[in-house]
Amino acid sequence: MSDLVRNGPPRVALIGFLALLPLVSSCTVRMAQPPELPPEATEPDRWAAGSMDELPGPVPAGWVAAFGDPQLEAIVAEALEQNQNLQSAAAQLEAARLSAVKAGANLYPFIGLSAGAVAVGGFDGEPTSDRSSAAVAASWEIDLWGGIRAGKAAATADYVSATNEYEFAMLSLAAQTASSWFLAITNKLQVELSEEAIGLDQRNLRIAQARYNAGLVSELDLHLARSQLAAEEEKLRQNRSNLEQSVRSLQLLLGRYPDAELGLADEVAAVPPPIPVGIPAQILERRPDIVAAERQVASAFHEIQVAQAARLPSISLTASANSAASGLRTALNLPDPFWNLGASLFAPIFAGGSLRANVEIASSQQQAALHGYVQAVLVAFSEVENALADETYFLEAVEFQNVVVKEATDALRQARVQYDFGLIDFLSVMQIQGALIGDKSRLLSLENQRLANRINLYLSLGADYDEPGTKIARAGSVTSEE
Repeated sequence: MSDLVRNGPPRVALIGFLALLPLVSSCTVRMAQPPELPPEATEPDRWAAGSMDELPGPVPAGWVAAFGDPQLEAIVAEALEQNQNLQSAAAQLEAARLSAVKAGANLYPFIGLSAGAVAVGGFDGEPTSDRSSAAVAASWEIDLWGGIRAGKAAATADYVSATNEYEFAMLSLAAQTASSWFLAITNKLQVELSEEAIGLDQRNLRIAQARYNAGLVSELDLHLARSQLAAEEEKLRQNRSNLEQSVRSLQLLLGRYPDAELGLADEVAAVPPPIPVGIPAQILERRPDIVAAERQVASAFHEIQVAQAARLPSISLTASANSAASGLRTALNLPDPFWNLGASLFAPIFAGGSLRANVEIASSQQQAALHGYVQAVLVAFSEVENALADETYFLEAVEFQNVVVKEATDALRQARVQYDFGLIDFLSVMQIQGALIGDKSRLLSLENQRLANRINLYLSLGADYDEPGTKIARAGSVTSEE
């Protein structure tokens, strides 16, 4: 045994074999090519909807500050720091990073240390013999065909994908928080509008009661006034319920207890001026969720290489240095310390088709990832097109609704004068007043929808919610250094 370990042709052959390994394992992992869109899904040169793409310049960042609402900036920052779903996503991202580190660990040798001691003797005396040993051992699987490196490349692509998914989650959270903030303010204004309407109905009831007492009108006017007042009281309670629910939803995003207690602004912010939106092709590079889908295609590509490498022979090296007690060394005729070095070859011959199936599974998964990427791109295009089209719609709708409110306000003023002179009945006044309150409510709703659509446009374009160096910090950022 000692001859085989210490000298002779076997050792020379083994050393020569090891010297050739760098040449054998020098093949590199094939890099994944960016996926191409099919002809029917290829992006055009310009957006089909709207005319905002005519504006020069890149898509602006820092859209939260563009609304000019310091409270909005504060709650977005709070959501990014305290939102529990985002914190969970950050932990999952860290797990993806560590998985990439783990996948690359197999490229390096595994080294371990062991030690032990055994004493043997009778019950009636001192130990008659003892044995002790210590060893340092190393093992290393040679990455002949690039399978381990492909696995690391796949895990790295998964991590980059997870990083971009997390980035898009932050963008989505900022957008959702801003939309919820404006919705809560709108619901607050709806409550105030109902309270205003109740005040008008109470005034109408007093007038109707006075005219009835004077014998100028019938009891019908009293019933109409009371009915209108009761209807508006019910509407007020519904609006208060909507307000509480919207505030609780916002508090949930902020990681707060949902007690429906939150200081809201007295009015919604104005919609910022039109923005440049660039060209459709830029979406593929700007939106983090699209980049994430593209990296999933790359990961699946490398997984195919992993499956292919598993069908080929593998070589493992083992080495150790040992030290043993004198009795054991004498029995085995070994020096102190002694070493051994070995290599083993494993070549799969028959696995019931599982290895081939693994390759086919990986290929199918890559096709699925590719289709998922194309679908994600089409969805992104659709979101931008819809938001651009709605920009024009809501702008015009708000303008027309302002005209409606103005004319309805003048009509109510004229109706009250005519009612005082007995030219029209009380029912006509009630109908005109109810229509005016409904028109004002719809105007509030349209203004909120316009704000929400602008936020959706920012999100669909992949625009960042803050500028570098602003007070809205990047919450839960995870570095990839290792």
